Amino acid sequence: MDTSWYGYVIVVSCFIIYFIVFGTEHTFGVYQEFYSSSSAEPFLLNTAPQDVAMIGTLATTFTYLLGAFSGRFADRAGFRVSVVLGAVIMGAGLIGASFAKSLSALYICQGVVLGVGSSLVYLPAVSCPAHWFERYRSIAIGIVVCGSGLGGLVLGPVTELLITKVGIHWTLRIQGLLCLIGIGGSGMMLKTRVKRVPGQTRKIPMDFTICKETPFITLTIANFLTSLGYMIPFFFLSLFAVDHGQTASTGAVMIGILNGASLVGRLSLGFITDRVGRINMLFVCALVSGLSILCIWSVASSLKVLTVFAIIYGFTCGGYFSVIPSVIADIYGVDRLTTVTGLLYGSIGFGYLIGSPVSGVLLDITKPNTNYIYVVIFSGSSMTLSSFAVFYLKYWRSKGRWWTHG
Repeated sequence: MDTSWYGYVIVVSCFIIYFIVFGTEHTFGVYQEFYSSSSAEPFLLNTAPQDVAMIGTLATTFTYLLGAFSGRFADRAGFRVSVVLGAVIMGAGLIGASFAKSLSALYICQGVVLGVGSSLVYLPAVSCPAHWFERYRSIAIGIVVCGSGLGGLVLGPVTELLITKVGIHWTLRIQGLLCLIGIGGSGMMLKTRVKRVPGQTRKIPMDFTICKETPFITLTIANFLTSLGYMIPFFFLSLFAVDHGQTASTGAVMIGILNGASLVGRLSLGFITDRVGRINMLFVCALVSGLSILCIWSVASSLKVLTVFAIIYGFTCGGYFSVIPSVIADIYGVDRLTTVTGLLYGSIGFGYLIGSPVSGVLLDITKPNTNYIYVVIFSGSSMTLSSFAVFYLKYWRSKGRWWTHG
């Protein structure tokens, strides 16, 4: 570990996968702004915000909700098979969405199908580097997951530009081809270092006993609470900016800044985490993310304050998801990392399924004088509460010595 040159190939390949997968999902705010505008398809006109948000919610929900099954599939079929299959499904979903003639068709193609494909792709990408690095595991995984932030930073403005230049239909088709070629090609490079015991078959029953263990329960609660509020800024920040007098292009830039800060957080915190403790860093990221929503977004009446919020929130929320895989690997080891990660991330799917629709309803009840305060309180409170679950994990794992490194 930490010495093979192929480990760096793995990191680059997984980085590209994360760049495309989550860059695509995190730029849904740009699509939402278009789908909610007067330029949208006739069948989308006068559609409620929470109904439009459900498209992106379904994608992120299925990405994580199917984690237990896709993680097990990746362990049994192999990382390459899982990623290539997922790339094909993602491409088919986005290209299919370009031909959609109803909101339900968008739910299926840009929501469910895209999410199913993403689920098959992201778990091998976040798990594979742990097979090749031990001492610098947090840094390796941090580099990979920062692809999510960079993907949003790049694909947000690019998506906005493509919609303006070539229209919504060809924008979806181009992103579909990007998923098919970019993710599929990178997936062909993946391989693990876990050696099977002679005579061991791949048809080993899934071990659900870990679901009774304290670390699993605590991380599940933390992930669920985090996911309730995590995607709300990504989905609503662009719309928030437009509703506060900014242009659609400025709203897309806000999404880009949010993802860019997430990129920096995922990368830089990977270098710090191994020194200050992985659970310690997880706690700080969860707490600061929640407080930034409650204390900054709630009073963001100008573009400058909104930009400050996007930077702070993006930095810390990105760090949260870059640290979690390292925490899981520390507790459960790399041999079943993909399966355990999939089980744990299933709680994120439930959080996404509830969080964005609830926020859409909270926004809708303030009409005709649209006010985001209820959305802000819901998002910020849930993420702040998740930090308490992480704190308990730290307390339990250190046997009450919560101030120690870990």
